[in-house]
Parts: sequence; C-alpha cells; structure tokens
Amino acid sequence: MQDLVSAARAATAAYDSEEILRVVGEPVVVVSAPRSGSTLLFEQLAAVSGLWTIGGESHGVFRAFPNLRAENAQRDSGCLLRSHADEQTADAFRRCMAFLLRNHSGEPWIGMRPEDRPSTVTLLEKTPRNALNVPFLLQVFPQARFIYLYRDARATIASLVEAWQVGLKTGRFVTFPDLPGWDRAAWCFLLPRGWRNLVGKTLFDIAAFQWAASTDKLLDDLEMLEDGRCTAVAYEELAGAPSRALQRLADFAHVDDRGLFAGDRPLPLSRTTLSPPSPNKWQRWQSEIDALETVFTESERRARRAVKRWET
Repeated sequence: MQDLVSAARAATAAYDSEEILRVVGEPVVVVSAPRSGSTLLFEQLAAVSGLWTIGGESHGVFRAFPNLRAENAQRDSGCLLRSHADEQTADAFRRCMAFLLRNHSGEPWIGMRPEDRPSTVTLLEKTPRNALNVPFLLQVFPQARFIYLYRDARATIASLVEAWQVGLKTGRFVTFPDLPGWDRAAWCFLLPRGWRNLVGKTLFDIAAFQWAASTDKLLDDLEMLEDGRCTAVAYEELAGAPSRALQRLADFAHVDDRGLFAGDRPLPLSRTTLSPPSPNKWQRWQSEIDALETVFTESERRARRAVKRWET
C-alpha cells in the first residue's frame, strides 16, 4: 500500500502543497457509528454530479500510512488525533486523495486536460473508522464539514452482532487480525479506547460498547465545531423519505442535482448489507440487547438531541 503514496506524490508533483489543499481541502465527511447505514448514504450521495469521491471509501488510503493504523504502538485505540497529521503525513494524505479523485461519472481528476480540470472540488469522504478520526481530519482538511448519520441504537447493535458473527467466520469486516491481548481470532470494525475491558465478554457487550463509545467520541468532537460545519440525518428519514433527506444533504454540501431526488422510491441495498433491513429485526435479540440498556441509553439520548439540533 505504500506504493499508493509514491504514486500519488509522482502524479501530483506539478502541484505544490497549497494547490493540493485548495483542490481537496473542503470535503464533506459522512460519519456515524458502524453499521448505521453510512455505506448506503455514501453510495446515494456519490451519484450526485457536484460531488467527487476517490472511487469508494478511504480504507485503502489510511492503510497506506503505517502511522495511521492505530493510535499508538500499543494499539490502545483506532483514534487519530491532530498530532497524527504532521505536515508530511497531511500533505501525502491529501495527495493520495487528489490522485484517486474522480467525478460521479468515474472520470479521474488527475487525467483531465488542464483546461477542464477544476481547481477545487467538493470531495465526499467516508470510512467507518472516521467516527474516531475527526481531530485528524480537521488537521488534514481544516475546512471539512460533516454529515452525522444516526440510527437507532438497538437496530445498530443487532446489525453489529450479525456482522461480527460473519467477520469472525470469514474475515470480512476484520480491522485488526492480530490485536495483542484480544481473546478472539480478530477484532471487527472500529477500535475505541477501552476495548481491553471487553475481553471475555459476549458479542452483545462488544457491539453495545462500540456503538456507545464511537457515538460519544464522535459527538464530543462534532460539538466543538462552529455552527454550519455539521448537519445530521436519521437513518429512519433516509429510508422513509429519501428524496427529502438526500436533497437536504445536497444543499448542505452546496451542490444542486435536484432531478436525482425527484420522488421517493425504495433505496437499493448497500453493498455491505448482510440481510434485508427491517425496523423490528433487532427484536430477535431483544432480551440480550435490553439487558445492556445502561451501556447505550444515555449516549442514545445525546445522539437524538444532536440530530434535532443539527438537522434544522
């Protein structure tokens, strides 16, 4: 993956650091707890003509930097701070994004004729681990704006448990295959601080912890932003009234593609869907999830308040 950094530096060598920052420096970043529907939201917004992506989510870009794989050598968490974005790392990270950048039709920015190549774009960025990365992102992209996607805690926890089961059997969703001190074959999804307290616990304990810890960390960081830098959408709105929700988010991103959102229609399943979504699917594990209410209830109340505040 280090080859990505070398290739990006070579391809963007004609641009100085300030020019690269101008190109990708004002992204719109989708953030949420894992398994909240962020891939579905990203896939829908990526079709908007005014938004650019790197062709998918940014897992590969982060993996290209060994110093960005975890908070520290002890792997205390996957949280990335401003200090992780030293000048060299931040510039190389931006160059990777510019190198991979493409419009909604798949046309690469770096391959365009100079006269056709826009000097600035609105980059749509998303990877689940960004729930723990807001300080890092703000150091790399000082003008970044954020879309917070909230999904009901119980539904999300149930989806996390289902995905952990698949991940431990198949390797899908695995983020740390060799986490020191962990008592399972691998760790799936993002890694909040305090994960070692989950040794010996059930998958329901792990999922509830991941939801609450990532939600609290995300809200702690987003609530530090000035007004206008963050908006929110509930998964229920996205699924139930997609044209209204997507148009509102396109307006927040300052892009206009109104024809795309004409009339509500059922959204397709995202590429990471394991089983068809249903509002009551989580109830097959209701007793196990309800037993963990004290872990996630206050975080959920806080998330609902944030959605009401930011979605207006």
